[in-house]
Amino acid sequence: MEIQDKIKFWENMAEEDFGLAEKLFKDKNYLWSLFIAQLSLEKALKARVIEATKKEPPKIHDLVRLAEIAELVVTKYQKDELEIITGFNIEARYTDYKEGLKQTATHEYTKKYLDKSREYLRWFLKRS
Repeated sequence: MEIQDKIKFWENMAEEDFGLAEKLFKDKNYLWSLFIAQLSLEKALKARVIEATKKEPPKIHDLVRLAEIAELVVTKYQKDELEIITGFNIEARYTDYKEGLKQTATHEYTKKYLDKSREYLRWFLKRS
């Protein structure tokens, strides 16, 4: 697979995942909506990593680290937000954390971070 094909593959998966995150939100499945939104951003950033490095992206979930590898300029505020969103990957997966996120992931909280994730997704996909 050529570099451009790999980039497009990750971008398409990111968009598809975000559509699922929105559907889960509409279905009031807030925990998994946040989890899938994080995966969407991760995949979009992995496309940017391939674009910047011409190599396969690392198998990590840390959005801040992926943004750094992709050579994106991220403010302190954006890093803080991306760290919160990265946490959804862990908190939705592991039982120890899942209950805490279930309680935190109200309609309003999830909408806030889904909206923020949508903005980041647009930015990360616009770079191609």
